[in-house]
Amino acid sequence: MRTCAKMRCGHEPVVTVSLSYGERQVVIEDLRPERDPNLLDLCREHTERMTPPVGWTVRDHRAPSSVAV
Repeated sequence: MRTCAKMRCGHEPVVTVSLSYGERQVVIEDLRPERDPNLLDLCREHTERMTPPVGWTVRDHRAPSSVAV
């Protein structure tokens, strides 16, 4: 079972997050089928609490049905 990338979190991930340093963007996508060691798989709580670095933007590319309201 995959778990959230945050240390000491045992919850299942719901999204995959990538960081685009050149564009200063945090990109949120639907959870990828396989874990990628270069990306972050985050649970719902950590996704909702995530804040980008100062000067960065967040791009949410999740399918509409998977975005929490």
